[in-house]
Amino acid sequence: MLLPTSLSRFIAHHRWVGLWLIGPLLLGADDDYLREIENEAQRQAATLIIGPAAPELVPAATTDRLASGLNQPAFEDALREKLSGTYAFYQHLTPANRQKVYALYQKDNRLTAISEQIIRLSSGKP
Repeated sequence: MLLPTSLSRFIAHHRWVGLWLIGPLLLGADDDYLREIENEAQRQAATLIIGPAAPELVPAATTDRLASGLNQPAFEDALREKLSGTYAFYQHLTPANRQKVYALYQKDNRLTAISEQIIRLSSGKP
């Protein structure tokens, strides 16, 4: 930004006057800026301390498995509830492949094992 000629000449000739007028403002600006940052950090820290409590962690053993001992319709309902995307693949399996998935579930009720079996059968792999 170019200053008007008379103002730029005045500033060039009398630099100390500009510093005398603007200096206190510049020095105070840093303090105000830092004070504002400190205040914001304190507000954030208070929010972190008094914020909502973290949800209790559920043991992985209960979340990565389907309930054991389900009959096939109940197994399918549980699969649809826990893994809706995988259930969409399951629906496209032949009845014989659905039975294979159910048989696997009876031996191993882990969601990862069931998902892998469904994907493997969906892709045509045994």
